[in-house]
Amino acid sequence: MRSLIHVLALLPVLFGSVPAFVCAGELLPTWSWRLAEEELYVYRFDMDGLNWRQIRQEREQRRTVQEKPKHLELVRGLLSDPFAAVDPGAVPPLPAGMAVIRDPDGARKTIPVTPGMREIVLPEDLGLNGRYLVGGHFQLDGHGNQRVHLYPKLMVGHFKGNGRPGSTPAFFFDDPAIALEIGSARSPAMFRMGGGLQRPHESAEMEVRFQGHPLARATVEAIAEGSGWRRSYRTDASGRFTVIPFDDRSGQRHYEKLLYVVRVEDPNQHALHIATLPMIIFRNQPEWTSHVAGYMIWAGLGLGGTLLLAGGAMLRNQRQQRLSLVRFSQCRIKED
Repeated sequence: MRSLIHVLALLPVLFGSVPAFVCAGELLPTWSWRLAEEELYVYRFDMDGLNWRQIRQEREQRRTVQEKPKHLELVRGLLSDPFAAVDPGAVPPLPAGMAVIRDPDGARKTIPVTPGMREIVLPEDLGLNGRYLVGGHFQLDGHGNQRVHLYPKLMVGHFKGNGRPGSTPAFFFDDPAIALEIGSARSPAMFRMGGGLQRPHESAEMEVRFQGHPLARATVEAIAEGSGWRRSYRTDASGRFTVIPFDDRSGQRHYEKLLYVVRVEDPNQHALHIATLPMIIFRNQPEWTSHVAGYMIWAGLGLGGTLLLAGGAMLRNQRQQRLSLVRFSQCRIKED
């Protein structure tokens, strides 16, 4: 598989040595995966201004993109703006690291990262349908003897007609190379495809794992790309937290993207661990348009019923008039 990764170096970060979860800092590095043409993987409802040819083209693009190879790049940013990439010509080369891919059959592949890499392309087998996990482990030097470990993660769905479904879907790597990760708390056996989308205004349960075990009392921050909205969550004793994504109707795009960020300080190992997970939040169909079909059906039924009643009344009046004329004629004949 041809695999390339592009990353950008960031400013060093000052981290404290208190054995606790680290508070958010403006210079905290947050690396995340970005799927090329991600907007095509999200169904859009805002097509009122398009003609029928444009609508057909949009739908065809979204159908065929599911069958094509997926291209991923690594965006390197700061907690203050995690979605903005820095000019690669103004930063040092990529530090040591690796990318890890888990396919829907459970097979893992580790790819060493080199400074010249630009992106990752998957899957190798276009006929294998299901959820692919893409992770990474990169190390940065902090202040003093502290080491920063970054774990970007992304869930990518692949579907090709006549392909076979994966036998072992998962939401977590459970791999020593990925010490800290965020994933869905749903059953992977029930949800075999995708997993990188969430519905607005519907609760979604997420989970944080550290070294293969659920991590309790961890602080997870959710950051919206378009609006800049932020919110913090706290995991419970089972390492889980519940999110109710919002529906940003004021945005220019037909979807929103949240970046989940969790960080843990390990003073015994003089290490700071930071994990990220992007999640697409698609925009709901507006309520007034979502009920248009129902309104049209009831309006049609009402109009049809009105026409039937009016037609029946007209026929009845005509029949009564004919009967009246017949009776009048009969009376005149008798009188004559």
